[in-house]
Amino acid sequence: MRIQPKLYPVSRLLFGMFVLSTASLYSYTANARTDQPPIPRGVAMKSWQENGRDGQYLLQVLQGSALKAGEPVTGTVKSDTDCDADAAGLSHCHNIIELANGTRITVINTHNMHRNRCLGAGDLVSLTGISGPWTMGSLFRK
Repeated sequence: MRIQPKLYPVSRLLFGMFVLSTASLYSYTANARTDQPPIPRGVAMKSWQENGRDGQYLLQVLQGSALKAGEPVTGTVKSDTDCDADAAGLSHCHNIIELANGTRITVINTHNMHRNRCLGAGDLVSLTGISGPWTMGSLFRK
């Protein structure tokens, strides 16, 4: 006959708190890793931390028509908003870009603004659709 050790109410409470805090920490860590969208295949970028390096930006079209793959179009950045950094140090800036044909798109620019600058109002960009909502933007130097 096996005798089980007796747990006292305080021990049960502490054990319960430990289990809940461990589960909460795991959940927070898992969510922090998945906040960023996956980088599309074929893009020469391993991490969102690199986005914007050398004036090359991977952008996700949020509003407006996605650009056709492989067809470059020029545009002027009209605004840069929502640039607060998340827990990973990444900003998810929203940029309104007026295209050469007069239409506008809103894009999300996920990048580390302490490493690579935001797209700012007045910047001229060349945009080329990749697939779905993904567009590669190249900043023209002023």
